[in-house]
Amino acid sequence: MILLRIILIPFSILYSVIIYLRNKFYDSGILKTVKVSKPVISVGNISTGGTGKTPFTIFTAKYFLEKGYSVGIISRGYKRKSEGLVIVCDGKDINGSLEQSGDELAMTANSLSEYKNRLFIAASSDRPEAANYIIENYNPDIILMDDGFQHRKLFRDLDIVIADAGSIRKNKFLNHFTLPSGILRESYGSLKRADIIIQNNKDKNIDVLPVFKNYDEEIIVMRYKTEYLKDFKNIILRTDTNINNAIIFSGLADDSSFLQMVSDLNINISESIKYKDHHDYTEEDIEILKSKFREKTIFITTEKDFIKIKNFKNFIEEFPVYYLKIDIQIEKNIHMLFKNYDKLVK
Repeated sequence: MILLRIILIPFSILYSVIIYLRNKFYDSGILKTVKVSKPVISVGNISTGGTGKTPFTIFTAKYFLEKGYSVGIISRGYKRKSEGLVIVCDGKDINGSLEQSGDELAMTANSLSEYKNRLFIAASSDRPEAANYIIENYNPDIILMDDGFQHRKLFRDLDIVIADAGSIRKNKFLNHFTLPSGILRESYGSLKRADIIIQNNKDKNIDVLPVFKNYDEEIIVMRYKTEYLKDFKNIILRTDTNINNAIIFSGLADDSSFLQMVSDLNINISESIKYKDHHDYTEEDIEILKSKFREKTIFITTEKDFIKIKNFKNFIEEFPVYYLKIDIQIEKNIHMLFKNYDKLVK
């Protein structure tokens, strides 16, 4: 695998040149951006894989919703099977079709369901179209764009980039080159156009990485905070007693932090099953999971994966299946983050 990545380095250089020129065209005005009538916050990254964009988008949406504002959220709806513009939440109802919305937007809508009367979510590869539709039909106070750093066609008032500190520290080669040799979508030089850089430590304690110390703005540091385990009835499982047999399964780019957070709850993991990122579960997958069940065994997965297996009712209703609920905790410079948020709605 390393040899193949070394062979692909020339293609990464070509890719980097193309991205560099594209950004120059936007910076010079040759490629035009579309500015909408409401403030836009973009949450993105410069690498592939899970950096925490969607949990942070949910965290940001909650900040505004709890202050009484209405929020529009737009995203392409990664791996959805629908085309064009799809309304996931219209302020009244949530579109429960995973095929139409994609797993990330379905998780977002589910996590924010208590605020749905002030929540509007749209999936579209055309971000300006999605933003304008939400504004014209629902008039939210603010627009959040999930996974928007590379999608420069829509003007943003605040550009946030999240980086996975553990991945950068552990996989130095992959985080040194752009695609296809490495995992960077853009070089680190692109961070100069970000308004806020967030280092996501996930489950670890990591100092600000050297790659970020060259930027004038102070770095915001965040991590995941484990909340609880929950089943399809929204019943919370107490974790203060020993759980001796837990089968863990997930479809994540990197499941290491998920496994660590489960372990930190003093849960004994008897088996861990890793599927590919954004895995679409099949009947065969579910039957294999069922076959692993033993007395006093529970299943634990992520919230995003739980959304995807909800249609397998004979599994989640007949077996003890739980998802790990996590939240975002800002460990450094939270005042700087909220100061920028408040400027947009005053």
